[in-house]
Amino acid sequence: MSTTPGWYPDPSDPTRTHLRWWDGARWTEHVHQQAPSLTKAPQEVQRGAAAPTRYPPSQYPAPGVKAIATPDGQALGNLGLRLVARIVDAVVVTVIASLAGRSSLAVMTSLSQTTLDRLLAGDSAAVADLVANTSYNAAAQRLTLVLVAVSAAYTVLTTRFYGATPGKALCGLRVRDWDRPGLPTTGQAVVRWIGSDLLGSIIGLWYLVDFLWPTWDQRRQAVHDKLARTVVVKRR
Repeated sequence: MSTTPGWYPDPSDPTRTHLRWWDGARWTEHVHQQAPSLTKAPQEVQRGAAAPTRYPPSQYPAPGVKAIATPDGQALGNLGLRLVARIVDAVVVTVIASLAGRSSLAVMTSLSQTTLDRLLAGDSAAVADLVANTSYNAAAQRLTLVLVAVSAAYTVLTTRFYGATPGKALCGLRVRDWDRPGLPTTGQAVVRWIGSDLLGSIIGLWYLVDFLWPTWDQRRQAVHDKLARTVVVKRR
């Protein structure tokens, strides 16, 4: 039997739905769930011997090695393109939310201008008065709700029905399940938005952590990808 290191059907798994890493001499503790489309007919093997069916590294990378493609061979999107896509989407969402909440934005702008004029005139209480201003706070709350609603609708709907936000589409990227091609489910689209934009709006540092996560993740997934079991790939 071959002793080439690689992912092979796990001989200890009677369902044959998992792969185990063979290091060339023995089975290791590293286990990987294989995509249904790649499941091969099992052959009888004994623990301690290499299975005859080996999966290419591009489909299942060695432990500690980053994947370059999904199990069915679709190339993963790189971090640079994902950053550009995020910037484009953020600009679009901000513009739409500003238009939808323009009345609240007008109130905030007017009160902010008044505060600035008072500061320039030497009024040290101007900022404290703005913070305590009920009209300003109410307008800010309304605008925040509009921004959240626009972000949710924009991200969830485009991801669910088109597989990509306009920003991702512009950059040649799309979202899919790791194990199967096709559009994400509604649940996956919602979880992605919650795990990225919603949490990021509540915890500012979350945006940075979530964005940088693919740099060390084996599947190049952000945290919200892991939560939704999705991955960002290049369009074929």
